Amino acid sequence: MDESQILRDMQRRIANLIRRGRVHSVDFSQTPPRVRVEYVPDATTGWLPWIGGRASSASRTDWEPLSVGEQCVILAQSGDLNSGVVVPAMLDSQNPPPSTSPDEHMTKYADGTVILYSRATHQLTVNVNGGDIHIKTTANVNVDAKNIKLNNGAGVVTTAHICAFTGNAHEDGSSTVFAGK
Repeated sequence: MDESQILRDMQRRIANLIRRGRVHSVDFSQTPPRVRVEYVPDATTGWLPWIGGRASSASRTDWEPLSVGEQCVILAQSGDLNSGVVVPAMLDSQNPPPSTSPDEHMTKYADGTVILYSRATHQLTVNVNGGDIHIKTTANVNVDAKNIKLNNGAGVVTTAHICAFTGNAHEDGSSTVFAGK
């Protein structure tokens, strides 16, 4: 290799150390799943792993798959784009942030479901659009609050409650909701 070829190769490698791109395709059949990134029009990388939240069997593992079209950054050791890793989640006009408030932490899903915590109001809001919420445990669920309102309704009567008029347990009461004073 002559000096001009060496210089061009070094320039290419330096330019490829950090590259912006968009997720071109995702392969969930690989372990771990991998993505191809289009970094200039009609030029894509090979299959690359991406950086997630946490990946530890000792503490926790996070899973949030990348989507085609999502803007990202490729960190390519030695400037080799086919041996890099992908850093996801660069916001842009195609994928704007769901909030611009400095006081909010928000996750918004494509179906409109929102999980929002406001540091200013100290309020957590979960708004599920069109689906159910399932909470499962092998133990009890304990809720301590100043007030608990189910559908903004009135108080709850349990089957353990004795009717003041009949002296019998309420038949319409809940046998699964328990309330303390």
